[in-house]
Formats: sequence, C-alpha cells, structure tokens
Amino acid sequence: MVTFGTEYLCVMTYQPQTPRFREIILAHLERQEFMKHIGCMLTVIEPGHVEAVIELDRVHQQQIGLVHGGVTATIADVAAGFAGFTLVAEGEHTVTAEIKISYFAKGLGRRLRSVGRVVKAGRSMHFCEADVYCEQDDGTEILIARATTTMAVIRP
Repeated sequence: MVTFGTEYLCVMTYQPQTPRFREIILAHLERQEFMKHIGCMLTVIEPGHVEAVIELDRVHQQQIGLVHGGVTATIADVAAGFAGFTLVAEGEHTVTAEIKISYFAKGLGRRLRSVGRVVKAGRSMHFCEADVYCEQDDGTEILIARATTTMAVIRP
C-alpha cells in the first residue's frame, strides 16, 4: 500500500520494458522547452509512477494571484504521461489522447507537486491518474486537483 494524501491506494507492480527508462524520460523532458520555461522537474521516476514539481513564482499565477489552472493541468499531464512512458519499449512513446481534470481547492502556495501513476497499462493505451498538491508556506500540502488521462502508445 502507498499513501497519496489521506487516501490508501493499492499500487500495481509494473515491469518496465527497457532498463533505460529513466535516462530516456529525462532526455525527453530536456527537449520540452515549455517544461523548462515553467520550471517543471521530475523528482521520482519509477515503473508506473512519476512525480513532478514546480517551484511557484508570479509567472505561474493568474489575475488574482492563484496558480493558473493551465499550470495545474500541465503538471498533472506531465506526471501521468511520464508514468505511462515508464512502461513502453525503447523507441515507443506516449501521448495524451484524453485528459480530464477536476479542481478541488485553490492553488496558493510555494510549490506544486504532482503524483502520476498508471492505473491500467495496455498494449495501445495506458490509463493513468495524477494528483496535484500545493505546498503551503508552513510546509503542509493540500490536494488541489486530480486528473484522469488516457495515454496512447505510439510505436515506430
């Protein structure tokens, strides 16, 4: 069992199809200029599980000072997408075929952290989720959003 916030989830054990999955993912992230622009970094890369963080600044805010919903959706998409990517063979890719995000609380704090996980891996599609937490100034985290995604597996 692994805890995500106050929830207990049964986590599947996945076997990556290439031992180089971490190296490949980091190389792909390095080529994503938008991720560099918003300061998105991966902190955990495990089979079926990826965590991403963004240290928040004014550039991430909307007009009243909250984290922009697009930033929240982006970090969820990155964490879920790369979680799915951990399970594809070398030379294959994943792309987002569908994403739905629900916002639970306002994003106001110093850091976003997204926990992405594969719920069901398939041959042509992976079904993934990502929870997005906002770290407050006192260090506590609040669950502010959850995304469900379908990641299409792209073969050469």
